Amino acid sequence: MDWGFNPVEKTKARKKRKRGDRNEFSAKVRKEIKDYFNHECQMCYGPGETIHHVHLRAQSGRGVFTNGLLLCHRCHQYLHDNPKELKKWQNRFREWYGKSYFKDKQDLEREAADLISRKEKTEYYNLSPMRRT
Repeated sequence: MDWGFNPVEKTKARKKRKRGDRNEFSAKVRKEIKDYFNHECQMCYGPGETIHHVHLRAQSGRGVFTNGLLLCHRCHQYLHDNPKELKKWQNRFREWYGKSYFKDKQDLEREAADLISRKEKTEYYNLSPMRRT
């Protein structure tokens, strides 16, 4: 049946990764982490088999190099079962990479945009963050 027009397919590719996809380590990042840690578990120094999200995926930890820790299966399970040990690693990564170690580019861009927006609103309304006396 001819409708008198030819619909055009959308060819735009998704520019930003979906939130769920952003939590996964890409093959490239996995290789970088394994090479960086010399393919060794960072707790027992045996063969590293699993890349652990230091800031957990459930807490919006992204699949970025600065959030990956190479572990063997046994140490990976131990880390999940011992929150105090996990907290030690989170503190260590915070010292190494800064407070945003678990965020990806999209998170950081959103934070920057939010800061700019807040600053513009403050300037527009001539508000000061501190009260004037």
